[in-house]
Amino acid sequence: MIERIWWQIITKKKKNLIDIFIMLFLYILSGFYFFGLLIKDVLYKLNIKKPLITPYNIITIGNLTLGGTGKTSITIEIAKRIIKSGKKLMVVAKGYKRKKINDIDIVSNGSEILLSVKNSGDEPYMLARNLKDACVLVGENKIKTIEYGLQIFKPDYVLLDDGFQKRKDIKKSINILLIDALNPFGFNSLFPAGMLREPIHALREADVIIITNTNIIDDPQKIDKIKDVIYGYDKNAKILEADIQPKYVYNIFTDEHHAVEFLNNKKVICFSGIGNPIAFERTLKMLNAHIVVGLRFKDHHTLLKKEIEAMCKLLQKTNASMIITTEKDEVKLKRKFFTDNRVFCLKTGVLIKNIKELDKKIKLQI
Repeated sequence: MIERIWWQIITKKKKNLIDIFIMLFLYILSGFYFFGLLIKDVLYKLNIKKPLITPYNIITIGNLTLGGTGKTSITIEIAKRIIKSGKKLMVVAKGYKRKKINDIDIVSNGSEILLSVKNSGDEPYMLARNLKDACVLVGENKIKTIEYGLQIFKPDYVLLDDGFQKRKDIKKSINILLIDALNPFGFNSLFPAGMLREPIHALREADVIIITNTNIIDDPQKIDKIKDVIYGYDKNAKILEADIQPKYVYNIFTDEHHAVEFLNNKKVICFSGIGNPIAFERTLKMLNAHIVVGLRFKDHHTLLKKEIEAMCKLLQKTNASMIITTEKDEVKLKRKFFTDNRVFCLKTGVLIKNIKELDKKIKLQI
């Protein structure tokens, strides 16, 4: 409820007097948040806080804003290229909302998945499922998790998922920053007055900037405007673009696969518990699916029995052809609560344009 009210206030174009007072309070909180970031910078400059020094190639992938920018899909795409090049890979993630067994847990050892989605978290489990040859680890303290994994697995490369804010904790990391074309700069304000996790000028510290969701925006010229903002802070920025790439649709009960054309002219009930539900819904519309009901849950939300039952009733009531969701949601669905098996998942990936430029930056030879 609080999150919904916060979102309505920061996104509202015409604010009433109460909204203005709330925004003033949020700006004050943003000031404290900014002060905390400054203290962290000072600790590094004074060499009080020391970064991790390692000969291994560590790549951070993250964003400046809260919410989804396609980090997991980009991480999977880069990981596949590293594996294809013959290099040993380790992926480290936080495992948000997981039920931990230890402070650091191994989701996959590079040959088999060792944890359930409940113990690993939805995104790490999804990473392990898509990257069967990679070691995947989860831990609240990402730096300690990296150190632990390096000792055990000795990989050639480490991918730190959602790790851009950890770049100063690692000496000589390669930093990939994602900018969501749908909401690139988080209303230009630090959290909680906006969605920025740190000031926009931090993009100067990125080795590569990837603008995501470029094929589902209303106005293609927006990409040039985003680039102009980036170049305003860093005229030498290396900028790439990434499209959402729908791959196929599959039934979560039968595992029957269909081409994406399967969604053409279909009436669907869609639901998602991801950071950017708009991207998912626009992808469905791009595939000419007709969204009868679109349900948005909080990021990382696990559907309750009553929510699943209500959706199945909606399926009957609306005469929709199916319920459809994202892979991140599908991995943690409790199938026993469904009373209808017309439940599908849209499998998507990303197409990174000029990806050879990215290969050069991360020192890959394919």
